[in-house]
Amino acid sequence: MAQKNTQELKEYFKAGKRPTENQFGDFIDSFANLDDPNIFSPHYKEKSNFKFVFPEQQADQAIDILLGNVIIHGWLEIEVAGFYNFQNSVGTIKKQIVIGAFNDNYIWRSPVSRIIEASGEIVDNIYIGDIVWDDVIKQYKITVYHTNSRGNEYVVRLVHHSTADAVVNKAVLSEVYTNPLTGQRKHYVHYNENVGIKTKNPAAPLDVQGRILFDTESPVISGVAIRGYETMWARGYHFVSSDGNQNAGGFAAVGEQDKINLYYIGKYENKIVSFDPENRQSTFGGNIEVYGEVKATSHRVFSYSPVLFLDRSVDYGGYIQGIQTRLSDGTNNWFFGNAHSDTFVISSGGYDDGRQFVINRNGNAALQGKLEAKDFVVSATPTADHVFASDYKLREISDLEKFISEKNHLPEIPSAREMTDSGLSIGDFQIKLLQKIEELTLYMISMKKEIDILKSN
Repeated sequence: MAQKNTQELKEYFKAGKRPTENQFGDFIDSFANLDDPNIFSPHYKEKSNFKFVFPEQQADQAIDILLGNVIIHGWLEIEVAGFYNFQNSVGTIKKQIVIGAFNDNYIWRSPVSRIIEASGEIVDNIYIGDIVWDDVIKQYKITVYHTNSRGNEYVVRLVHHSTADAVVNKAVLSEVYTNPLTGQRKHYVHYNENVGIKTKNPAAPLDVQGRILFDTESPVISGVAIRGYETMWARGYHFVSSDGNQNAGGFAAVGEQDKINLYYIGKYENKIVSFDPENRQSTFGGNIEVYGEVKATSHRVFSYSPVLFLDRSVDYGGYIQGIQTRLSDGTNNWFFGNAHSDTFVISSGGYDDGRQFVINRNGNAALQGKLEAKDFVVSATPTADHVFASDYKLREISDLEKFISEKNHLPEIPSAREMTDSGLSIGDFQIKLLQKIEELTLYMISMKKEIDILKSN
């Protein structure tokens, strides 16, 4: 037997002719049989003769694609399309579902679905559900929801790939019925969750919702775009305004392809941030705000009159501001800064403990421990030179002796107890000591005169 074309086969059956057995064989061999697995695979089936109309002026309608109480393996595509004679249904929605399920609701692989195409006004009206088991009618179904109140006509195409027998060719439609859809009522194209591009729904990863350009030949219609560029000495991206101006700033790498000598953000001639990869140095052309810790092996402030500001935030109150050093285990080591609005401290711990040196705004200072210096100058007025004035009344020796025997210290010099309890003012004490030395000098001069008189007698 041989395969023949249609014209040859027609010759066998012209009026008055009697086809032979071989010619009948040619006829059969020239056409495909629906049961031939070499032509029509049991693992791939399509059904595209579905058409339905949703009623006019009735929103929240639905129709079910009934798949039967069957084994469903592999993936299915459901495509719903509308046409131009119904303006609010124009477009197409295509959904892909992967599932593994036996009959009688034994689902061993829950449906995983994604919208692989959604365009046109149809996305405002049609929502395709997933494969679910209907326990009332005891079969699997896919519900197509219609949320618009305008009556619209649609067609449906089903495709099924499976390692077992494909079943969508046996699917039927239910009657249209009322079924309000809650939650998300519109489809958006997404791959493995989110994406979006120009949509309110995905919300990450990506989302976009605006315009991004990476093609240097594409026109900028409106708004701001990002345009990529590449030359023999640089490559990067520019922020491009609607007038095509490429000097709106951007970010780029400068240098030959195999040797980058500069990365920068901003305009090239007025760089906000630049980084030299060879020297590992960064330059910032403005202020830097960091909410958190800044870690570095060293810091250098370089200018004609460098100033380091430690600003207190009035929003949070308090006066604690300074430099805190820490040990490798995270414990505080040294603190240099304010512990109060009028107090500066150097502490061997935090701002409120281990205070070694305290300076108050009024000029007073406190040191915990010894002070060592090559030289020490105390400015104090007046001095003790008033002792040498002609009208100075020097205490009689007998009075001085009596005072010492009663008080156990010199006049106008604090006692040992007073020094212990109240401390000692070095400036005042030095003047008092000078005063006592000058008084002692006067006593010696007076004694010298008395001795000279005694010798002369």
